[in-house]
Amino acid sequence: MKKTIRDALVGTLPVLMGYLSMGVAFGSLLTAGVPGANAATAFAMSASTISGSMQFAAVEMLRNDALYPLWLTVLLAAAINIRYVMYGFPFLRTFANYPRLLRWYLTIALTDETYAIMVQDRRRGREKMVYLFCVALFDHCYWVIGSVAGAVAGRFLTFDTSGIEFAMAALFLVILTDLCRERDNRPAAIIGALATLATLAVFTVFFPRHANKMLLPAMVLTVGALLALRKRLSAGGAEP
Repeated sequence: MKKTIRDALVGTLPVLMGYLSMGVAFGSLLTAGVPGANAATAFAMSASTISGSMQFAAVEMLRNDALYPLWLTVLLAAAINIRYVMYGFPFLRTFANYPRLLRWYLTIALTDETYAIMVQDRRRGREKMVYLFCVALFDHCYWVIGSVAGAVAGRFLTFDTSGIEFAMAALFLVILTDLCRERDNRPAAIIGALATLATLAVFTVFFPRHANKMLLPAMVLTVGALLALRKRLSAGGAEP
């Protein structure tokens, strides 16, 4: 069991670097942009929300709360986090066998990077359960620690932090590259890339003003293609 925990720790080290930098960015922006926000606020948001993109959006919402009624806040949260629904599909049967509280936690803690690590694991039984829990917990802690550190240090930061949010995208690319080292993962990555490029091309040509809204259609197209080719893709590898 110690080896399983150690494997989870080593596997999440790339996430540690990304989440600490992103957490610091979020914490500093929160305290700088929202009156009355402090380290306790950053801790409460990061411990309960576990969604970097939504938390960055929440800074703007809290700063201009008059422009964001409850219904719009709920709608934006659903639109930003809808991808997590798709992330959960591969784990439906796996999580169903776990204790209820653990199942809920693993579902809530399923971020982009956590999913990328979990989905490549091929362990079985209790060892897999411990590994998945440790991955989720470690990543969760990284994000909380970074957010609180950013909130504490935010008042002392004087440099421009514009663009630092790209660290999250860069982190995901690093994890994707590592996953593609295994041949079984490459077809899915290629399908995702082609679906994204096709969606971007359609939006650029026909809906140029809404090109920044192509993420959800691209994910729907990707999932549809993967489901259509599921038997062929899963023939060479085990399911998570």
